[in-house]
Amino acid sequence: MMKMRLWSFAVSALAVVPALAVAQDAPPAAAAAPPAAPAPTSEAGELNLALETRADGYTYNPQGRRDPFINLLKSVAGKPTDTIRPSGIAGFVINEVHLRGIVENPAGSGKYIALLLGPDGKTYFPKVGQRLYDGVITAIDAVTVYFRQEVTDPLSPEKTKEVKKMLYPTEEARQ
Repeated sequence: MMKMRLWSFAVSALAVVPALAVAQDAPPAAAAAPPAAPAPTSEAGELNLALETRADGYTYNPQGRRDPFINLLKSVAGKPTDTIRPSGIAGFVINEVHLRGIVENPAGSGKYIALLLGPDGKTYFPKVGQRLYDGVITAIDAVTVYFRQEVTDPLSPEKTKEVKKMLYPTEEARQ
């Protein structure tokens, strides 16, 4: 037990001694830091911070990685998350509505109308092309409604994804 303590003391002392030597050799921080230069800009006027060189020679190359200081909770699609939504079905998120039924258009043209239950407890009758808050209805068939949802995840390479809501969810599990 005593050898273990001596060993850990010796290892920690070896780590501290070089740090002290470097601190004594370094000039004071106020004298060593040159005045800050303006950030380099590209031809388009945008900041070019990818390979900015500091006074001590350190450069950061992201190599395709994302910026760790970007807020992942902020909306990317240009819609702030705290805005007031429109009333009716245009203000509902796709995950908030539930498919309650599908009816064929009375004209018999093979076109369908969905019966969607909103979070307000009301039933809506959208057709293909109807806009929701985060997407649009792209197709309706006898048992399925297809949505194209706008993805707001900054890490996702796709900006839209297809969501389908089936009239009989147990069939979806079998497929």
